[in-house]
Amino acid sequence: MESPSQAPHSGGSLWKGLLLTASILSDWIQLTSAQSDSVSVVPNPPYGAVGSSITLDIQGSSEQTPSYTWYRGAVSPSNEIAFYQVASGQLTSADSRLNVSSNGSLIIRDLILNDTGDYFVQFLDPTSSKIVTAEGYLAVYGPLSKPTISSTNMAPVENKDNVSLTCQSESQEVTYLVWYINQSSPAGDRIVLSLDNRTLTIINVTREDQGPYECEVQNPVSVNRSDPFTLNITYGPDTPMIVPTEPNYPVGATLELSCSADSNPPAQYTWLINGIQTVFTPQLSIPNVSLNHTGTYTCSASNSVTGLSSSKDISITISEIASKPNITANRTNVTENGTLVFTCSTEHEGIKILWLFNGTSLSLNERQYLSDNDQTLTIQNVTRKDAGSYQCEVWNPISSNRSDPLEVTVNYGPDYILFSPNPVTDEIQVILQTSLTLVCQVESYPPAQYEWRVNGTVNPEFTNNTYVIKNASWEDSGQYTCLAWNNITELSVAKDITISVVAEQSQKGSSLSGGAIAGIVIGVLAAVALIGALIYCLSFRNTGGASEHHHTEHKSSAPNHRQTYSDNSPNRTEEVSYASLNFSAQKPLATDQLHHPRTWFIPKSKRNDPSFFLSALGMDTLTVIFPQLPQALRHQPRAAQLYRIPTNLREGGGGWASCHPGGFPGGPLPSIVNRGQGHIGRFSKLTFFLSSKVGSLS
Repeated sequence: MESPSQAPHSGGSLWKGLLLTASILSDWIQLTSAQSDSVSVVPNPPYGAVGSSITLDIQGSSEQTPSYTWYRGAVSPSNEIAFYQVASGQLTSADSRLNVSSNGSLIIRDLILNDTGDYFVQFLDPTSSKIVTAEGYLAVYGPLSKPTISSTNMAPVENKDNVSLTCQSESQEVTYLVWYINQSSPAGDRIVLSLDNRTLTIINVTREDQGPYECEVQNPVSVNRSDPFTLNITYGPDTPMIVPTEPNYPVGATLELSCSADSNPPAQYTWLINGIQTVFTPQLSIPNVSLNHTGTYTCSASNSVTGLSSSKDISITISEIASKPNITANRTNVTENGTLVFTCSTEHEGIKILWLFNGTSLSLNERQYLSDNDQTLTIQNVTRKDAGSYQCEVWNPISSNRSDPLEVTVNYGPDYILFSPNPVTDEIQVILQTSLTLVCQVESYPPAQYEWRVNGTVNPEFTNNTYVIKNASWEDSGQYTCLAWNNITELSVAKDITISVVAEQSQKGSSLSGGAIAGIVIGVLAAVALIGALIYCLSFRNTGGASEHHHTEHKSSAPNHRQTYSDNSPNRTEEVSYASLNFSAQKPLATDQLHHPRTWFIPKSKRNDPSFFLSALGMDTLTVIFPQLPQALRHQPRAAQLYRIPTNLREGGGGWASCHPGGFPGGPLPSIVNRGQGHIGRFSKLTFFLSSKVGSLS
């Protein structure tokens, strides 16, 4: 743009006139201009940064106008900052940083903070021929300086004082302020912010409120944050902590304790032993402790700023190393149901005592109890289970020691007898000509002594708990008694068992069918009947036809004398021993007569029905006597079935009946064979007796 001084001289007066006219016109337009609401000045960008450029655009006007006049602060000649003629493109401005574009926009370069303010532009509206005034605001921001934080209380007391923190910034262009506590936004009922966020208040501060705190200032073009600020909150002391926590030490050791407590400022410490002040440091050290150092140790911590104090106790026990105790007893060999008293002797007073049985801790039962100091153990009503090893153990918090074991034996028994083999009943059957080992088992300490009796008679051959029968014979049947005794307890026990020697088929049973057995029985009965008939005939021949009611030959004048009947017949080779049987209604039956063999006469008229013979003579009982066998073999169903009267009693020739030596041919000795009571035993001959309600044998 050419300056007025650079214009041609011939036109100088004209140019001045135009300027004068424009000036007058401008003043007139000012007086007649109107503020336009539809046209405005808009900064682009919205905010200006110091040192940068910005454009103030005119919005709302599209018409071309001859000129634009810009003002800052107010529309007045003194506030005019630029004048621009569109046709000539001439700009008049006192500030070289300003420029106006052809559309009237104001461009400001190298912004400074003072550029902030209200801007106005005036131009002629060709349509209405009126002067239009548009307004806008320009904000220029510079970089923000770092803010600082100040506190109203530099040493607030925990749970007592309030603290206010203020964020201060030298920059005036701050548009926003933010607080941070430990990098987080403040929160909680005890945190209060002022309306402009510049002041943060903490109610009843705690040690958790110490921070750090930061405040951040912002404007549209800059952000800056303060240095961290930490509150010096005074608190404590809390309850002290004593280490180590071990309360037990041996005599001669060094006792070292350390005390600490949370406190700001750090606490002052005092150690007390049993209430007496000792040292004023956090650490306590006592070398070569003795029993006298046992007691209560107290650490006291105090804070002169808060005016608070706190303490903690620890009980220290100094103990000697436990020496081996000694265990004694009123006896070490006791009889069952007796009483045992153990005593544990130790050199230490007040030491704890533990009792052990067979190496493990003794659990007391209702028969066992301890004295008040546990030094004496009493066991009443001792049982065999109490036999074993006893020890006592002394211990204190730092050591323990155990006595040597004391062995206790308990004498007991014998309690009861158990036979092996163990029958379901009190009878053991042994097959003829086999062996049997009978063991008498008892519980006893010391081991029991034994005696064996057979049918009441002591057998000195067997003196231990085992009785052996080899190659069992009929004579081995009987009642066996085992007697066991203990010389210490003075107790004894006896038990009977019946041994029955049986034929193999009786023991094992028959595998024959019922029909086969019936056939065998019928055959045996027929054979026995035939033999009986032959004997009867021979007897009748020798007596010359004796009366069927009386037979006087072969009578015995003395019942204990044995007689022999000899048959000289060519067909008779066996010698039969018998005794005569006389029936008397006046003479009572003597018991010892039952132990002597008898033969008896059967009347011919009754020979076909021996059972009727009993009825005819007024008899009600037939007894078979074997004196040496026990009562356990009475009433054996098998024997009674096999040897009923019609089988065993057969008529012999001449009216005589007798038994073969050793029992009946083809079978074992019978048991009870008829209605009456019988005693079973073994004899060289099988003997029958008749008893009557009205008479007896003589």
